[in-house]
Amino acid sequence: MASSGQRRHFGRVDPFCLFMVLPLLLIAGILVWGGLAWVGVVVIVCTALLVVIDSWTNRPLPFDVPEDDDYDYDPPQTGRRAY
Repeated sequence: MASSGQRRHFGRVDPFCLFMVLPLLLIAGILVWGGLAWVGVVVIVCTALLVVIDSWTNRPLPFDVPEDDDYDYDPPQTGRRAY
């Protein structure tokens, strides 16, 4: 966390992001090896953007979210059911 109480710009990368990133890098490598280097570079740039966006969406909140157990809420007791 940032010491000033603000959100960090980036968080951890989601491990499930690798399910999309690794095949894209494999395809980019095949494209570069096959002679379409500029297409491979475009795929690598798109893959890097995907990782950056995933890291940006997983940044931590600037405050602590309370657990559900911390709330002491009892619903009002009435004689009939509330739907």
